[in-house]
Amino acid sequence: MLKIRLRRMGAIRQPHYRIVVADARAPRDGAFIESLGHYNPLTNPATIQVDVAKYEEWKNKGAQPTDAVASLVKQFNRSARDAEAETETADKRTRTASGKRRTAAPAPAPAAAAVAEAPTEAPVDEAPVAEAASAEAPVAEAPAAVEAASEAPAAEVADVAAGETASEAPAADEDSDAVIAESAEDGTSANPGE
Repeated sequence: MLKIRLRRMGAIRQPHYRIVVADARAPRDGAFIESLGHYNPLTNPATIQVDVAKYEEWKNKGAQPTDAVASLVKQFNRSARDAEAETETADKRTRTASGKRRTAAPAPAPAAAAVAEAPTEAPVDEAPVAEAASAEAPVAEAPAAVEAASEAPAAEVADVAAGETASEAPAADEDSDAVIAESAEDGTSANPGE
């Protein structure tokens, strides 16, 4: 007869266990057929890891779990379900530093969509009538900037109000590349300490 049981491992007074399939006549720490997981009671909370598919496979083949292993597998399954449920609710709610729950902040995606929907300027080679229309466009966009202010962080609001997008803003990497290239030509170091 096969048993699914705990096999003690670890040093003196520092036990941890493997969940194994073994012959019922074999000693507790003797030969085993397959390892299904492990259990460490010393961690807080206790660490339980079980390959549930292998566990169910061996149960279907006729192996009988001991009471301790059966309760550990139940506990493992319960904690796995709780973790899945918690990740689903964590998406909906967050906690503040005081431990009180509050709803999550709105996603920045609507602010990005508002920036993407802003009309672009007319091409330069159009008639002066088009230039007059583009001069009036910032006045028409002012209410859109106010709406975006309620949804977007302050840095994005400043960019929307100024009519800039992330692609128009100068990159810090370009400035540092220019300094490095200039210092390489001069034969000096870009680092002030050298």
